Amino acid sequence: MKTNGLALKSFYADAQVWSGQDGKPLYWIDNISLAVNGLEIAEDSSIQMLHDDDDVQILTGNIYSYEDLGEVATLAEYFKRWQRNLDPAQHSPHDAGSRIKP
Repeated sequence: MKTNGLALKSFYADAQVWSGQDGKPLYWIDNISLAVNGLEIAEDSSIQMLHDDDDVQILTGNIYSYEDLGEVATLAEYFKRWQRNLDPAQHSPHDAGSRIKP
């Protein structure tokens, strides 16, 4: 799945995607692998360092639930759901996570 740095950073930073209404974390990413401008990286901490215009490809990654420790979706699937739930009238992907259901 291909995207850019701005979209992936926005998804990663969207607290509503990762936390419940009480602020407790619901999900985490494991086994992440991305290609950024053609170079493979395997750390989610690198997401926050992306440039907005970086070419990013999600190679692998899994989303797990803290509630039952089970896999919810692949990172690419969860990211696609988040993108589909964005309000087309908005230019910023912030606040879209409240509408995501795993």
